[in-house]
Amino acid sequence: MNHPVRIFATLAAVLALAGSAFAQSYPNRPIRVVIPYAAGGSADVVGRTLGAKLTEAWGQQVIIDNRAGAGGNIGTEFVARSPADGYTLLLGTDIQMGINPHLYKTLPFNPDKDFAHVILGAFIEFVLAVHPSIPGTTLPELIAHLKANPGKYSYASSGIGSTHHLSMEWLKNVAGVDVVHVPYKGSGQILPDLISGQVQLAYTGIPQTMPHVRTGKLKAIAIGSAKRLDAAPGVPTIAETYPGVETNASWDYFAPAGTPRDIVMKLNSELNRILQMPDVRERLISQGLIPIGGTPEQLAARMKADYEKWGAVVRKIGLKAE
Repeated sequence: MNHPVRIFATLAAVLALAGSAFAQSYPNRPIRVVIPYAAGGSADVVGRTLGAKLTEAWGQQVIIDNRAGAGGNIGTEFVARSPADGYTLLLGTDIQMGINPHLYKTLPFNPDKDFAHVILGAFIEFVLAVHPSIPGTTLPELIAHLKANPGKYSYASSGIGSTHHLSMEWLKNVAGVDVVHVPYKGSGQILPDLISGQVQLAYTGIPQTMPHVRTGKLKAIAIGSAKRLDAAPGVPTIAETYPGVETNASWDYFAPAGTPRDIVMKLNSELNRILQMPDVRERLISQGLIPIGGTPEQLAARMKADYEKWGAVVRKIGLKAE
């Protein structure tokens, strides 16, 4: 072995040992988990539930840091520019990694290059709900009524480019209906306005919506998951009428690119263990969230598939955020 090669090999070995030692001592101070949305949503349920368990296991506080704005881009950029040491993580969604790259001309981060995939956290499931004044109880009946009344009804979303928004635009496109979009700054006011009839349709979270369905204040038409769910008993999927239209989302953990693999896998292993805890699963499921877990590679594959899926939707409907 010549001299330069020996130096390179020695350096690589030293770096590998240093990385392993760093991972063994990790964590030795608080961990920040950035949620790129305002407090109070389903991300907080995931982040605080799993964060409390991480604190118990590792004896280091897990701090939830809500940094909202620009469709989640502000908080996501913060993590992308943070040190790659495992002490700043992103609890993000398909929106930042799979939707925003198609909506914005420029992004302050690169979803492919600026992040290390850690783990799939939990699926968010949605239901298409309508005000009782709209006739019909099935998706074909709803579509027939909307086709007979183009432009008469409106639907709410939590903002341009949100899963709520693109899901409804996708349905509008495949069904050939005309419904007016009313974007909100967040999801908090959607259900009150839907119940009061200010808007007539919305694609909303199952746990928040189903109690109003049970009292007759709303009608549940269809859900966006691939199969029917116990959380929405008797409600068919959109895909049963329009095959291939599946519109759930997921809350997932990411670290800045360059985070040592040993640390990524330590986080992955511990979060996988936590996601299997009965009390954690019960807590998430009660909020309409489906615990997932798995490998970093499975998260990467999910993000790639969502990038392609939502890219096709964005191109089809011709949407741009700028």
